[in-house]
Amino acid sequence: MTPRALLVTLLMLATVPAWAQSHRAGRSEIYLSPVFTDGKSFSFEGGTSVRTDTGFGLALGYMYNVDDKLSFGGEFAWGDADYRATIQPGAGNTQSAINVNSSLETWTVRFLGSYNFSRDRFTPFVTGGLGWTSVDTNIPTGLPQNVCWYYPWAGTYCQSYVPTATTTKFSYNAAIGLRYDFGNGFVRGQVGSQWVDFGGSYGSGQFTQYRIDFGTKF
Repeated sequence: MTPRALLVTLLMLATVPAWAQSHRAGRSEIYLSPVFTDGKSFSFEGGTSVRTDTGFGLALGYMYNVDDKLSFGGEFAWGDADYRATIQPGAGNTQSAINVNSSLETWTVRFLGSYNFSRDRFTPFVTGGLGWTSVDTNIPTGLPQNVCWYYPWAGTYCQSYVPTATTTKFSYNAAIGLRYDFGNGFVRGQVGSQWVDFGGSYGSGQFTQYRIDFGTKF
């Protein structure tokens, strides 16, 4: 089932009577979420370019419901996406551009809040958060060294090593979705964006994500 199909399934739950109260107030909840990230093309300094495939990841979160509408908490998320890059030579480098295939891995820790528009079991909601994302571009070794290259996300490097080390950057996210509560369990489908502040010449990168949360209240 595709991420969009999952969201359609949640929309169909709107046909279920929603008059019953959800009893979220004052309760904690945990959830596990598969996360799908849209493939995207990126352009960097010097003409270097990257195309990512659709990525997959998982999120694990905790929230506390202040009342039936408002909740706060935090989550940890991991993601992985294959990509193809064309790395351009830098100043003074007479080599030709080099094509590489690798994967982009991310680990995110964020604090977030959610607002449900209804106290009923079935409700639309919005959510947003702030945190930090560690990014590993996994650029393969083997590029000619001691010359300059325009590396994706890392910028210009002229040293005798490939910049594959993980870097941690500020990130933030926002999403809209639908939630349905049943007994002590709940399911949420959402679509949103995550922004990562890479800094330098690239600035902030945006990623569109689809996810479904499977959780329990206690």
